[in-house]
Amino acid sequence: MNTNLRLHQLRALVGVVEYGGIRAAARALHISQAALTKSLRQLEEDAGIPLLVRSPRGVVLTPVGQRLYDRAYLVQRQLDLADDELRQASGDPRGQVRLALTPFVALQSLGQAFRWFRARYPQVAVEVAEGLMARVLPRLREGSLDFAVVADTGDLPPDEFGRETLWTGQQHIVVREGHPVLQNPNVPSLSQLEWILTGPSAHWHSERLRRLFEKTGHAAPERVVICETLAGITLLRETDVVGVVPAPLLGQFECRGLVPVPVPDLSLGTFDLVLIHRADVPLTPAAAFLARCVKDACRPPV
Repeated sequence: MNTNLRLHQLRALVGVVEYGGIRAAARALHISQAALTKSLRQLEEDAGIPLLVRSPRGVVLTPVGQRLYDRAYLVQRQLDLADDELRQASGDPRGQVRLALTPFVALQSLGQAFRWFRARYPQVAVEVAEGLMARVLPRLREGSLDFAVVADTGDLPPDEFGRETLWTGQQHIVVREGHPVLQNPNVPSLSQLEWILTGPSAHWHSERLRRLFEKTGHAAPERVVICETLAGITLLRETDVVGVVPAPLLGQFECRGLVPVPVPDLSLGTFDLVLIHRADVPLTPAAAFLARCVKDACRPPV
């Protein structure tokens, strides 16, 4: 078996997966379909094992192909970053930065940070994702994010990433203004309500919620709705559900009409707002500058 993998073969593999097929990948990579197919065939011959399963609906990775794709994607991303690094260091303003921001940072600070960034890098492409921990960590590991600003409530793996704590904030249990539970807020009443938990890590937070109620000697809520942040805020404003919201988010227009529920026995504690990135991969000049802009725009809660 010849394992002397070539860069154009790895780019072909990544392209076919990213664009969903040979025709689309060839068009995006500016090569002919015949050249792309040849690169994939040579890659499989060198590997000595099938990497792709072709069908009328496209291509699907075999288990070995998936593992190779994960590494090939990281190799390609690092080469792209190296290219950005060299071009930006020589004064070329182009490149790409990919970041993720927790929702309240996006609402509160992204606009100002983006204005500062654009003043220096008007031509760098920017991709902003929602900074929910369960989505951010895999993307940082695979190299498809440069950095993220997220709320860490204890679920960030220690020592895996470069980390800078920006400030520490509070979390609140909230309901809409005029909610019946506000007339007599207590643990038993809250346990009977339907709760909103947001994001892919909602099941993890659901377990934390269960333990929180158990400490008070009461059963945890049985009804839990798991949804995205915007949908969760909408349900909190317009129905009788109850949810957990970081204190800075309550100051945003999108959370108008939401109020904390004063139940000391259900204290949710604090979270750290952290900026994280891969410790073994330096940020490009543009990514480092945007990270600084976001940090400068992030105002600690008062």
